[in-house]
Amino acid sequence: MAQTNLSAKKYVLSTALVTSLALTPVFAGSVFANAGAGASEGDIPASESNLPNATEQEETSPSVGLIQRGDVSSAVEDLQEELQDQGYYTYNIDGIFGPITEEAVREYQADQDLQVDGIVGPNTKDALAVQNENSDEELNIVEKDEDENTSESGDIQSDIVAAAESVVGTPYVWGGTTTDGMDSSGFINYVFDQVDIDISRTHSEMWENDGVHVDSPEVGDVVFFEGTYDTEGASHSGIYIGDGQMIHAGNDGVSVADFTIDYWQDHYIGAKSFTE
Repeated sequence: MAQTNLSAKKYVLSTALVTSLALTPVFAGSVFANAGAGASEGDIPASESNLPNATEQEETSPSVGLIQRGDVSSAVEDLQEELQDQGYYTYNIDGIFGPITEEAVREYQADQDLQVDGIVGPNTKDALAVQNENSDEELNIVEKDEDENTSESGDIQSDIVAAAESVVGTPYVWGGTTTDGMDSSGFINYVFDQVDIDISRTHSEMWENDGVHVDSPEVGDVVFFEGTYDTEGASHSGIYIGDGQMIHAGNDGVSVADFTIDYWQDHYIGAKSFTE
């Protein structure tokens, strides 16, 4: 399988960014979720998550001409490259406008004294274009130099995150592995089935048999926990999406959670990559 490590690259975009931004539909918003007995302190409400409520966005802002959370396009890729070049985005250039990209946009907007809403509209586009013109005067444009393995690795990690984000809000159903309802290991199985990777059914079997152990999780890796309920070995897992957050299936369904809080760190036993 493809390597997960991506070479760091620098991109400087032309002013064509302004006219290249396009839209695709947003996906459902996040909800509260638990990860077994006592796990409620690990939950993130929509108001605190990097995945804001999609319905509210649709009601309060026109979609035409904007680029925002949920979009998957070359325009998002261009945006990520520009934000990366200016030091706001440090993750994969994958064309997926998820929580990490939105946080980078918010930080950029705050520094530019723009409305901090995580949505790239005319004002944010104009600011990016002006800074890009200034950058072009000082720096040479560096062409992309991605080999086949690096490109494939980035694609599959992006697909994993996209599959996980696509089912946020799915209810918890014991033994479930479909969009009608999922349990915690069923969620992991569903996501990797979408990218044609076969894994074991239970958390403990995944931890023992699948993928390779990694020292620290990268985007698309699976983070494992033990002792979240009374069972031997790994008892829960989630998909790491970067920025200290993961997506998992808890008692209240599939949602985003803060991986860095004490509850999860106290039960954390390690991470694995299923793409190697």
